[in-house]
Amino acid sequence: MAVDSKYPLSVKAGKPILSECPNGWKKESLHNYLELVPRKVQLENDKEYDLLTVKRSRRGVVRREHLLGSQILVKSQFEVKTGDFVISKRQIVHGACGLVPEELDGSIVSNEYSVFQARPNFNLTYFKYLSETLYFQQTCFHSSIGVHIEKMIFKLDDWFKWNFNTPPLPEQQKISQILNTWDKAISTTESLIANSQQQKKSLMQQLLTCKKRFAGFEKKWAEVKMKDVSDVRDGTHDSPQFIEKGYPLITSKNLLKSGELDLENVKFISHDDYIQINKRSNVKVGDILFGMIGTIGTPVRVKLEDYAIKNVALIKEKKGMLNSFLIYYIASGFVDRQFHRLNAGGTQKFIALGVLRNLRVQVPDIEEQQKIVSVLSAADQEIDTLQQKLTHLKQEKKALMQQLLTGKRRVKVDNETEAA
Repeated sequence: MAVDSKYPLSVKAGKPILSECPNGWKKESLHNYLELVPRKVQLENDKEYDLLTVKRSRRGVVRREHLLGSQILVKSQFEVKTGDFVISKRQIVHGACGLVPEELDGSIVSNEYSVFQARPNFNLTYFKYLSETLYFQQTCFHSSIGVHIEKMIFKLDDWFKWNFNTPPLPEQQKISQILNTWDKAISTTESLIANSQQQKKSLMQQLLTCKKRFAGFEKKWAEVKMKDVSDVRDGTHDSPQFIEKGYPLITSKNLLKSGELDLENVKFISHDDYIQINKRSNVKVGDILFGMIGTIGTPVRVKLEDYAIKNVALIKEKKGMLNSFLIYYIASGFVDRQFHRLNAGGTQKFIALGVLRNLRVQVPDIEEQQKIVSVLSAADQEIDTLQQKLTHLKQEKKALMQQLLTGKRRVKVDNETEAA
């Protein structure tokens, strides 16, 4: 699908359209709810300061660096407090805004940021969730000026001309409470994923270096060259003509660090070109794809056929070596370290097919390979289950936000704590 290059990914082309104002809400400028709070700081040369920045896509307010006053080049600095809402004037078109966390209270920002407190009729946590909506993002984009997307400047006065549908304060607080519950569930799941990934990494380090052996396996692992235990081929190095629809041509750019293929940004070739290229590589399910240019060291297991490869190595299974074991071995970083040694001093990330074929790997007997694969596959399954849960939670939260922040679904603000 074509993307309008004028717009960041978070913004759809076109003028922001505000939905109908729900009963009991007010349709007005957020100028009536937000107060700009410039707390000018007089820098002292020998005093230490935390300087903040705001990540894109509403990923939080974070410490950028810790400096002495004498080291800060821009002398016009302003203090922020816990709970302030900060907007980056140069990055808001990319969603750079958020609340200041407690641990960064007293930090400073330059005048490239707008810092807000809430008026008595407004809740900044509610505002944080409002900032995730498409309408908010569109109004920020259309209130910014500049020719290039990376050089646009946010104009606060222009932004305050846009109206927002705003519920009464008790309803704002209730909506925030509900959405915060979802955020906690998302954060907990993300922590579980991170822990499981760390455990798997530790397990790989132990199992793939013989530091941890299973009962009944005592034979020393063999050190062999890749070409001795695998059939290593490559795809085309030519540049076939691309067409609108046809067979995917996989390059190193389509190999993701997650171990998956990026098929959304793939280019297509004709049936004749596919047949010609695949005569050489013969891609099959279970093979391993390995980038030879740019994206080196990230193996991807083939799950579907009917695509060709360019500047990508193909590792096919031979007797005595399971590709399901080899892909874990490659992903562990042992092979990657050999690439770094071979490419020391080089300016281009490139690995020749002959070098890949002569890489050394440590290989146990096929039965021990199978045992290791079964344990690591179980760890992968646990991570996949948590990833699916995380995706579901984020989708559910997004749908709920769409309803709550537009008033399509109303909340009870008495002693009941459930969404109506």
